[in-house]
Amino acid sequence: MRDNIEVYKIWAPDDSLWSPWAKPVLFMQSAEIIFKKIELPEINWMPGLEKETMIVVDLPDRIGVHESLALARLGYRPVPLYNGVDGRTYKTAVKVDKIATALFEGTYILEESHIKPDAPPVFMLDSNRMKGKAKVPGSYDNRWCVFPQDMPSAAFLKKAGICKVIVRSDKIENDLSHILLRYQQEGIEIYLCNGEKIKKVSVVKPSKFRSLSYRFKVILGLTRNSAGGFGGRIPEPTQSSSRGRYYGYG
Repeated sequence: MRDNIEVYKIWAPDDSLWSPWAKPVLFMQSAEIIFKKIELPEINWMPGLEKETMIVVDLPDRIGVHESLALARLGYRPVPLYNGVDGRTYKTAVKVDKIATALFEGTYILEESHIKPDAPPVFMLDSNRMKGKAKVPGSYDNRWCVFPQDMPSAAFLKKAGICKVIVRSDKIENDLSHILLRYQQEGIEIYLCNGEKIKKVSVVKPSKFRSLSYRFKVILGLTRNSAGGFGGRIPEPTQSSSRGRYYGYG
């Protein structure tokens, strides 16, 4: 059985052009694996490998992992950007355990796919990343979002021959729009796919676009983890006094 580092290196091999962006967060601890054959979905919306196309799979739970693995069978390189820590011993804001399990279970599919080092990327996001309750006392807040620094620049993509981005989701989330609009402004075409049809879209300018305060304000509302990524236990109130309320970890 492979250890965590070995599994991570399969998802982020040294010879891949896109490995510098792969996040190790969900590989920091072993997943609860039930060894069974993964039933991958049919990718009817994508006829085959398009070297000039980058894909962003922004789907919930293990669905996103399975769809990314199906794209790997076509020759694409899946790149996990999951950045919420698996606080499995606590009540987590965002459930990520099934994503972690799917990543570990899917390693054999990646190995069998024989993906080329310069294959176009599939960046993997969890569409539930910001849908958990914010900082509930006693809970584990592992909500997270993606920033422009988490994905390649438009200049890097164009140098790699990428001129088109397909977002596989029902909609473009606000945090992702900060990245996609940068691409669009540099001449990269953006498309949205709901699993059936692909349509070209014009990315709506999000609030605080290119603002220096955007990243600071977003991170302020999340919980960073000292080991990397986002995730931490929110203190519970332990006692009150006339001077106010005190918090601790119980």
